[in-house]
Formats: sequence, structure tokens, C-alpha cells
Amino acid sequence: MVDTFLKICGSISVVAAALAIFYKGFRYWHPAKASISYTISALKERPDSIAVTITNKSSVTIYIQSCSVRCTYSFIELIGRHLRRPFLRPSLYPNLRYNSCVYQFVENNPIKLEPAEQITLTNEIYEHPLNALYGPMLISFVTLTTGRTIKSKRMQSPPVWRLIGERGKVNA
Repeated sequence: MVDTFLKICGSISVVAAALAIFYKGFRYWHPAKASISYTISALKERPDSIAVTITNKSSVTIYIQSCSVRCTYSFIELIGRHLRRPFLRPSLYPNLRYNSCVYQFVENNPIKLEPAEQITLTNEIYEHPLNALYGPMLISFVTLTTGRTIKSKRMQSPPVWRLIGERGKVNA
């Protein structure tokens, strides 16, 4: 009877230790989370803005070296683009995957994030044809000083941003 009880307790301890190690490993490989949001303004005085929210999910301090947002395509469209150009040099794949502007959010100094801290980085998009986003989706890349890159989920870009420079915002 005591022998069976000790085996059950040992099994529970082994399972709990395995889960703790798995959780620590997962947090080591995915120390932060990034998500994209945007605001659209109808007034000429206030520009549209795009924001990236970064959350530190690990138990240690992390430093953000760079953060950028680019236009991209859906997974099925990317496969179609690769199949249309099967002999494209691998160095040109980023040109096939991503489109138009790159918005940078971090300047020169790294940004420090404490454990469980959240920061929102914002960039304004002015009404100029060079700022038009022609891709159907947005994705953000956050690079940490450790060299790890965190991608956000793909998000639909607003169709009005394809008409920047032509959409005629209203005066307030």
C-alpha cells in the first residue's frame, strides 16, 4: 500500500517537473509577444498611425534592438508567387515575400522591457504616395539584442492605405 502511494507521488513529481521544464523552454524560445494595431483619421490635421504592442512574457529583462512593420501576403498567395518563379535566387526571396514600405519603430538605443511589462511603439503615416501600403496584410518583426526575432501574426491592412495621396482627407 505504501509502495503504491510512493509510486503515485513520484509519478506526479516527474510530470510536474517535465511540465515546468517545458514551460521554461517555451519561454526561452518565445520570450515576448508582438501585435499590430492601427488608427485611421479622416482629418488632414491628424495623420493615421500604426502601432506595435510588445509584451515581455519571460521572467528576465529583455532589450528590443529593432522593430519594423512590413506588408506581406497570405500563405496561399506566397505559395503561388513561389510557384510562378521556381528558379528565383534565394537572396531575392524577401522581395517576393514582402512589399512596399518598411516602418521602423526603434531608433538607435535599445528599449528595455522588464518582466511582464508591455510597451506600445507608434509611428505616424503621413498622406504621401510613398507611404502607400500596397500589400494586403501587415506583419511586424521585433529583434532582440540576443539576436532572436519575434514575428507577429499577420493582420489585414486597411484598404484605404492603398489610396494614400489620392483619398482626399477632409479639413476639420
